[in-house]
Amino acid sequence: MQLSPTASSCSRSFGLYKRSTQPVAGRACTSDTQCVQFRSDQVGGRSKHEKTSRLGEYACVNDICRYVVQAGELCRAADDCAAFHTNQRLDLNVSSSSWCAPEFCSLESTCGGAWTLPGAPENAPPGAESRRPVTNGTVTCCRGLPSNSQCALISASVDACGSGYACDSRNLCMSQEPHQQQVWIGVLLVLVGGATLNIGLNLQKYAFRKHQARLLVQEAGDDKDDDESPEPEPVGRIRRFRTKLQGLPIGSPYWAIGLVVFVLGNATNFIALQFAPQSLVAPLGAVALVTNVIIAPLLNNERIGLFDIGGIALIIAGCIIVVVFSGIVQQNLRLCMLIQLLRARPTAIYLCVISVAIVATYMFLWSVERALKRHESEDAGPATPLDKWIPPVSPASRYVRFGLPLAYASMGSLMAALTTLFAKSLVNLLSTSLLDRENQFTSFVPWCILLVTVFTAASQVYWINQGLLRYDALLQVPVFYVVWTVLDIVGGGVYFNEFKLFTTVKYVLFTLGVAVIFSGVGLLANRLKST
Repeated sequence: MQLSPTASSCSRSFGLYKRSTQPVAGRACTSDTQCVQFRSDQVGGRSKHEKTSRLGEYACVNDICRYVVQAGELCRAADDCAAFHTNQRLDLNVSSSSWCAPEFCSLESTCGGAWTLPGAPENAPPGAESRRPVTNGTVTCCRGLPSNSQCALISASVDACGSGYACDSRNLCMSQEPHQQQVWIGVLLVLVGGATLNIGLNLQKYAFRKHQARLLVQEAGDDKDDDESPEPEPVGRIRRFRTKLQGLPIGSPYWAIGLVVFVLGNATNFIALQFAPQSLVAPLGAVALVTNVIIAPLLNNERIGLFDIGGIALIIAGCIIVVVFSGIVQQNLRLCMLIQLLRARPTAIYLCVISVAIVATYMFLWSVERALKRHESEDAGPATPLDKWIPPVSPASRYVRFGLPLAYASMGSLMAALTTLFAKSLVNLLSTSLLDRENQFTSFVPWCILLVTVFTAASQVYWINQGLLRYDALLQVPVFYVVWTVLDIVGGGVYFNEFKLFTTVKYVLFTLGVAVIFSGVGLLANRLKST
């Protein structure tokens, strides 16, 4: 007995709907819609969370249902490619010696693509279950339609355009970039976040300055009252801890407020990574140096000279040039793709360089600080076996006057570069898990990314505060931002491959922008003479 439409609907609602066991591929059909319905029946009906666009779908080809995939996906022959069938259906006459070849493969091709979707054929092409980067020649992938070519969506869901392009409302293959409105949301968030973060840094610097002034007053009072001081009364542990905390910079409400504002600014910047590419977010963060010029003199009584204004102007100009010629990043990368990007040789080299720079900078800070202490207590002799290898240095040494301020700012920016890189990955994983409803936190790798993000963010705060505690905010903040910006741009280009569409002109002008930024840093370095 056949179920009526009403009964069939009720049976689906109560989980009594029987899935079709007949394979979709090879079934007779009259339209693409019928093949899509066959696939829907096979997987138990359409999900309300199912995407309108798919990497692969069944289409009615010569009255037979056939699984077709978009450009860059694995294939066995031209019949597997959506672009091949679109070319025939629309009589586009796009000439091509091959629609399915190794040169059309990329890192995304073996990353859980069209052949792993629910309802896809079981006889997938070689490499569909691979978790390693594609090596050209070992697998073959689909070609897409060229730029500005007429296009259509196969089965109303599979795009036939080439990689990096999408079929727009005019049915033309156009460059695929983040929606302009989304990019402007990201730009606005970066500007707000950068200004907020800068205010937080200067509030912490204000707390440090107040703490140092209070220490000087206390030392002067202690010298007078040493002989007349009565014995202190015993107090409880909590009260002693509270008194000790109040005697530290972190016990100041200004420092606590500054930390909260700093964290909020960083959180805003991380959210901006979802709406705009990292190579665009990074330079715009340096625009917050304008906020530093306004806030630092008001809170910390720091003077602004012509070199400072000129340096910041050059930095802003360089950032604008870099932004204009920045790349576009692919949004919402899945865990598999992120792992493949991490395994890529350029990414490994970049992370190794950052790690070596962190270790080298830390060793420089430790050795110079230790040598400075040895100079202050030179008569005491070496306190540790390592001291015999560290000669004393005076406060007038260039290692102390020039090296330490730059090293503290660079240490914070190195940690910040890692934070941004892994935070961008974390934002992609969260977005895919929450918005696309594809849980990415099913292995230890995403949790490691989360832990690295938290650790580097905390380290970034620590080293920034160490630099602000010792040196001028008008020096620390610009150097921190500039080094961080350059590292973020390079990281975005290396890790997320944002430079893949760069032309020679873009490379030249991008390099020019970075050079202008460094010239601004050179003018700001004039402040080192008064540090």
